[in-house]
Amino acid sequence: MIRDKLSRKFEYLRISITDKCNYRCSYCMPSDVFGSNHKFLKKDELLSYEEIIYIARELKHFGLRKIRLTGGEPMLRKNIQLLIGKLKNEAGIEEVHMTCNGSLLSKENIRELKRSGLDSITISLDSISKHIGKKLNPTHTDNKKVIDNIYHVLDHYGTLKLNSVIIKNINEQEIIPIVNQFKNDYVNIRFIEYMDVGESNNWDKDKVITSNQIKKIISQKYSIQQEPTIKSSTSEKWILNNYAATLGFISSISKPFCNDCNRGRLSADGKFYTCLFSTFGHDLSNHIRNQDREILRLFFQNIWSSRIDQYSKLRSIANHPSNNASKIEMSYIGG
Repeated sequence: MIRDKLSRKFEYLRISITDKCNYRCSYCMPSDVFGSNHKFLKKDELLSYEEIIYIARELKHFGLRKIRLTGGEPMLRKNIQLLIGKLKNEAGIEEVHMTCNGSLLSKENIRELKRSGLDSITISLDSISKHIGKKLNPTHTDNKKVIDNIYHVLDHYGTLKLNSVIIKNINEQEIIPIVNQFKNDYVNIRFIEYMDVGESNNWDKDKVITSNQIKKIISQKYSIQQEPTIKSSTSEKWILNNYAATLGFISSISKPFCNDCNRGRLSADGKFYTCLFSTFGHDLSNHIRNQDREILRLFFQNIWSSRIDQYSKLRSIANHPSNNASKIEMSYIGG
């Protein structure tokens, strides 16, 4: 086990396995920035599955027990089920999860993912309405396919997490329809405050709807109550009384959770980031490809033991230097 300067353990790694996505959500990969001329990583720049397994095995030495596969859109990588199986069986990772947009799932590949050892699937869905969906994502297709795939995941897993980013004057009217849609299902509906991740999403604090405001909207129609929250969780858990669904609130803006952050992020080309709001990454790719075990372990030990990140807590401090630093794009380090 290893701890950082603020005594936070390293247990959880989010791995972006591709920087490409078939969506262009305004808060992550806006189409005016990530257009047809945007240069994504080349195939030979991406970590191979064997290289991902190698780094996972090495970081297990420091306490890594949980991995989440992200992107971009992780389902764009071929044969992802092979990676999942080897992370569980060869690298010995206790938990492997995946977050995706749901558009590329099917009954067949969900079955394969489950069989390979994937512990859970989280799907991003920011609206029920096709019209509102288009405002958030111009490449938006009919949500029916994504909603159908949510139910296919439920058929195989029994439960799932649903992520919904809420932006003022864009999709706050979708809060109740989302709850209405899934209230009778074992879905943890997690509402996420609009965050200032990266530099391309034109973030404006005035566009943030806080978790408390979202709770107020929901409580006008439903009875809700708070449950105890796991210390290292980013999501505050609430019960939707008399219904199967539960609610989660991820409040990076109004209620930062830096104190208990136990996660790192690995980009698709092998750079390690100590925070979602990082301004730079530590390049592990050469050490991974050369399989320099001792050097890699020493390098990582120095990275984590020197970690002091708490951007979300410092954001509210006027004129703090971190507020003006250029941040890495969320699509690159996997949200």
